[in-house]
Amino acid sequence: MGIVPHRCVAALSVSCLLALSATVGAAGCASTEYVNEGPGQPTPRASGSLPPGSVGVCKQPFTKRPPIVSEELWAHAKVCTPRTPASYIRLGYAKDGSAGADPEAEQLVERVLAALAEGTDPDDGNNKMTSAIRAVRAYAAKRDELRARIVRESPAERACDVTYLLNTTSAARSKLSGGDACTAEVFDPEARADRCLFDTKRPEGLWLSSGWSCMTFTGALGNEASCHQLCGYDDYCTRQVYCAAGDVNLLLCALGVCLPEPGVKVD
Repeated sequence: MGIVPHRCVAALSVSCLLALSATVGAAGCASTEYVNEGPGQPTPRASGSLPPGSVGVCKQPFTKRPPIVSEELWAHAKVCTPRTPASYIRLGYAKDGSAGADPEAEQLVERVLAALAEGTDPDDGNNKMTSAIRAVRAYAAKRDELRARIVRESPAERACDVTYLLNTTSAARSKLSGGDACTAEVFDPEARADRCLFDTKRPEGLWLSSGWSCMTFTGALGNEASCHQLCGYDDYCTRQVYCAAGDVNLLLCALGVCLPEPGVKVD
């Protein structure tokens, strides 16, 4: 019973098509036209905008290139504007161009870089690092853009063993990455590809960022849990991660590589 209506519909459809065909044939059949819809929208990576999964960077207006940042990336990075997402890493230190110079910032960066160059020494490196951290905190207390990054701690707390932390995590990270020197990658809008944020010819910058790569969202490891892996499940090293994370963040920002403020969601 259910088949009969289908046959009727099919027969009716054929009759209608034949009648329509005859009518169109009499009037003349127009050729089929294909509308050119264009190539469509480019992918985010192809268009130069930030693709999902990558980290964006911009450079602060009227600032100098941080010595630890790749020259090519600095040249390609766009200037930060009020519309730049809060999740972007802000690059640049001191003042340049029409905004005037900042000699104190210049001297501070030189002091921190000198401390980093000797910071790997297991005997006296941590004293130099601790001294540099104190200098950066004093400078940051006078700067609105850095003040919020100062770690509040009790005077009774001991100084962090930054040298032990970074020596341990640097060696472990090198093994895990297969010897790749780059500790963090960001998106280059001109090359339209991820590239190393840091100048791999500056070992002091890479040493500092080796521990940073497990504290933040950048790099191949990219999550806080991986700090335990970088520490080789060494409890003392792990305690230094939580002790020094804020100071590493502050040191990097003073050197001209400012991570997003805590609490900012990063895709």
